[in-house]
Amino acid sequence: MDISQLFLQRYTVLYDFWLADFWNLVPEELMRQRPHPRVNSIAWVMWHLTRVEDGGLNRFVANRPQVLDEDDWLKRLNLPWRHNGNGMGFVEVDGLSKRVDMQALHGYSMAVHQRTLEITKNLTMDSLAPIMEVEDLRKILFEEGWARTADPALVDNYRGWTKGKCLLKFGLTHPYQHVGEMGVISSLLGVEFE
Repeated sequence: MDISQLFLQRYTVLYDFWLADFWNLVPEELMRQRPHPRVNSIAWVMWHLTRVEDGGLNRFVANRPQVLDEDDWLKRLNLPWRHNGNGMGFVEVDGLSKRVDMQALHGYSMAVHQRTLEITKNLTMDSLAPIMEVEDLRKILFEEGWARTADPALVDNYRGWTKGKCLLKFGLTHPYQHVGEMGVISSLLGVEFE
């Protein structure tokens, strides 16, 4: 088994089972709601985890343009934000949840998924060994707008990360963390999964 096959064993289930259930079983109006003042909406979480995967895998791992920058996704999503949502307050979460085009968000999510499959097809241990350069981190986070704020401490968060660590964090551990969050939100909204 190579690194690509190992990654895809967990990644494929994420999209084909876990995320598919949310898209297929949660009505759009419920996806936009926050069922408690201290939780996000499913729409916001879907947008956030997709933005993190898009920027994280395309820019940090593959060093290629983000899917967001192709096919006019910002306009299609009806959103002005390039960042990944970290640090957004609940007023901003409500704003995004109300205005995002859910059909476009689903399309964007699937386009990011397809790109990730493409990126991971030819991974090797050697290609995942390089450590992220500080100048590349600054460019991705601040110049390209993946981070919400230009806080220099953000560079330190990723200092010393290998491309392999970025792959696992942005492609697996981060989205699975949010699948659990969406499960809780769904239960608070009264959604029952079969």
